[in-house]
Amino acid sequence: MHHLYKLSLTITLLCIYSAGFSEGLLNKRISLSVNNKPLGDVLKLISRQGNFYFSYNSNTVAEQNVVSLSVKDKPVKQVLNQLFDNSYEFKETESHIIIQFAAGAYWYATGYIKDGLTGENVMYATVYDKNQLISTMTNENGYFKLKVKDPNKPVTLYVSKSLYYDTTVVVAETNKELTVPIIPQPVQLDSVVIRQRTEVEKRWFGKFLLSSKQRMQSINLSKFFVDKPYQGSIIPGVGTHGKMGAQVINKFSFNLLGGYTAGVNGFELGGLFNIVKKDVKYLQIGGLFNMTGGSVTGVQIAGLYNQVLKASNGWQFAGVCNFVNSSEGGIQVAGVYNHVWGNTDGLQAAGVANLSKGDSKGVQASGEINYTHNLEGVQATGIINVASGNTDGVQVAGIANMTRKNMKGTQAGIFNYAGHLKGVQVGLINVADSSDGVAVGLLNFVWHGYHKMHIYTDEVASLGLAAKIGNKKLYNVVSAGFNPGDKNQILSFGYGFGAEINAYKRISVSPEITGHFVYTGDTTTANWLIRCNLNINYNIFKWLSVNVGPSYNFYYSEQTNFPERYKKDVQHNGVLYSEPFKNWYSWVGWHAGITIF
Repeated sequence: MHHLYKLSLTITLLCIYSAGFSEGLLNKRISLSVNNKPLGDVLKLISRQGNFYFSYNSNTVAEQNVVSLSVKDKPVKQVLNQLFDNSYEFKETESHIIIQFAAGAYWYATGYIKDGLTGENVMYATVYDKNQLISTMTNENGYFKLKVKDPNKPVTLYVSKSLYYDTTVVVAETNKELTVPIIPQPVQLDSVVIRQRTEVEKRWFGKFLLSSKQRMQSINLSKFFVDKPYQGSIIPGVGTHGKMGAQVINKFSFNLLGGYTAGVNGFELGGLFNIVKKDVKYLQIGGLFNMTGGSVTGVQIAGLYNQVLKASNGWQFAGVCNFVNSSEGGIQVAGVYNHVWGNTDGLQAAGVANLSKGDSKGVQASGEINYTHNLEGVQATGIINVASGNTDGVQVAGIANMTRKNMKGTQAGIFNYAGHLKGVQVGLINVADSSDGVAVGLLNFVWHGYHKMHIYTDEVASLGLAAKIGNKKLYNVVSAGFNPGDKNQILSFGYGFGAEINAYKRISVSPEITGHFVYTGDTTTANWLIRCNLNINYNIFKWLSVNVGPSYNFYYSEQTNFPERYKKDVQHNGVLYSEPFKNWYSWVGWHAGITIF
């Protein structure tokens, strides 16, 4: 019986001890009220109440941090979570509670960035981790605070600032505030800043849609880029890559409203807009606009506007405007306007205007205006075509065509202008500085070409004056003739074409065809004369020649009433007279005169 009593007592004591131990150190309840005390002192108070000890790394737990706390009859674990903001985990042994960072917990790397020469704080420097792809920027006092994962491992931070050398610092102590000096670069590297002015952050859309910190970080991290398979954004800076999204080149990019990335090497879709710092391949679609700081290879489609700050090697489609800062190697189609600062090799088609400040090979077609430097192909528009250099092709316009230098091809419009004409102009008014070609129009004028004044007589008008302008291949003749005196008066006005063909040394032959309105005193009827002259010219001096030759004439007249002093028998002044049809007359006449200039 005595032995049974001892066994029962032993089992009871073991159960009591086991129950007490199973309660665990973290489940012990404590009461505590402290105000502005160091964390290390607060942990000592808790350990005394719970009758256990804490174990931790002083680099992990900031003992000097001041805390305030008031709890009553709460478990130790709950009190510790409140003190450490749920970012630590706690393990217990028989007499100790071990404090360590929780798996997947965050901590903050903090400190100041200073100028390594002057010691002054550096504002707007970028502090980032390449592996975790996280970043922050120093404030006006040079202070930074970066939320870092995995506190149990050292982290390597990189510091970048425009006009400073990049700096690297390894952080092993999680609660130590850092002071990081960075060294200024030599002044001659200012050219790096100038280059940035041509990038997306300096454009109007970039300034409007990107914050000043995003634009500054882009300058700071101009040499750091990484490749990732995909990204998703809501707006610039809010997405899978956070603030570092602008440094990432993605194969697939999806932007709910708009995105700001380093590059695309596959496909990008934006609900409203896409902003890309570098190159885009192979398809980019934006609801409103796409803006690319590098080159585009492939297709860009936008509801309003596409802008490429380097070259475009593909197709662009926009509801309003396509803009390429360098060369365009494919097709541009826009509802209003296409603009290429470099060369265009392909088709531009716009509802209003196409502009290619370089050379164009292919077609420019617009509703109103086409402009290029050298044209090799076709320009077609409703109003005006302009080539500021040479044209080797066709310009067709509803109103005007202009080629400033050599025109080798065809111009067709109401008004045509060429610096030096080597082809054909067809229009009402054709103008050229010089010409080796042919101009067909109501008025053809060559500034450094064929300008002659001709004084003549023939069997119809005893005295006439004609202006011949154009070139030797084809010139216009504008003439007026009359018979002076009181009898046989006549007045004629003529217009036509001619050419001068060199025959032998000072001798040349000029075939001409002209049409004349002939007035012989009756305004109610029309008299029309067609003359075909064959003039033989002899050049006495460079500026003076005499000419004579036969003419064949066709004359139409219904006039039967002739006032006394006007000529009645216009058709009877030549030889070989005939009347092939009613009111039509023909004869062989003559023409003689002198030509000056």
